[in-house]
Amino acid sequence: MTRMTSRSHAAAAALMLGAAAALAACSSSSTAGTTGSGTVSSTGASTQSQAAGKTIRLGFSPLSLSVPGLQSTANALKAAGQGAGMSVAVADPNFDVQTQVQQIEQWIQLKQVDAIWVIPIATAAIEPVIKQAQAAHIPILVDAVPAKAGYDGAAPGVSFQSTNFSQFGADLGSLLSKCVTARLGGSAAKVIYETDPSGQSSDADTNAALKAAVAKIPGASIVREVSVASQLAAQQSVASALQAVPGANAAISTNDESALGGMQAFQQAGKVMTKSCVIGGGTDAQALAAIKAGTIYAGVAFNFPQDVKNNVGEILAMAANPTAVGKVMTLPIDVIAPQ
Repeated sequence: MTRMTSRSHAAAAALMLGAAAALAACSSSSTAGTTGSGTVSSTGASTQSQAAGKTIRLGFSPLSLSVPGLQSTANALKAAGQGAGMSVAVADPNFDVQTQVQQIEQWIQLKQVDAIWVIPIATAAIEPVIKQAQAAHIPILVDAVPAKAGYDGAAPGVSFQSTNFSQFGADLGSLLSKCVTARLGGSAAKVIYETDPSGQSSDADTNAALKAAVAKIPGASIVREVSVASQLAAQQSVASALQAVPGANAAISTNDESALGGMQAFQQAGKVMTKSCVIGGGTDAQALAAIKAGTIYAGVAFNFPQDVKNNVGEILAMAANPTAVGKVMTLPIDVIAPQ
């Protein structure tokens, strides 16, 4: 997965609760279903493994444990796994591709795990590791698009989880279109776009889809782009943009911090928030409160608790049948409508 740093920062608290709830649900349910755009695999595997008295040993390889959200995810998986027939070993490659490959290869060669969940630093480098896991009948869940790992789709013992950043960008643009009608009275939207500074490929997908959606709105235009890395930076950058373009009436961002910072800049500039279109790419508690109050129009968010539940459910299912063809799952996206 790309954009994991910003994604994890926004979702750390949700992951802590979500992972615990997910694993508990997995250990007590054998029902398959769908939520949003993600698929929940049958979780009967947990019940089967526990009935056989076997603890599933999961190896979790994130990008780096120096990312607070990823450390929180690892801690949550370890703690909650105790109640779901799963023990969790966590590797820390610390953003080093070769280290990540070597750590996973050691798990496979020494048969230290029964299943692997990897968030690749460089997906192409993981392809040989995936094949090693297949040969050893150790199922592996790869947090990436299959094509980037050299696969056309799921394979025996291999599942993928990807993020549709194009849909994410399109949903943000769709909310702007609705806000133009609801709040701007049909006036042209003059947008300040708060971009993620990471410059990863996922940002390109988000940017392209968002800009295409804005281009379809009559009269709408992006009047300024600002790259922000924190709520304070967003507030300062949007405030500066408003001085240059005082007629700007909309701000779109890809995370909570930027949305809240943009909102504060609009308020300080004396903008009437019910006649402004501030739209955020995240919905933490503070952002949700702002949407309810009307100071942020609406938001788009990745459903991280459901994501964790989907992934853990699939891991347990694969562990029960390591040679079965896995699944290609998509991180669910929720659109939070204005109150």
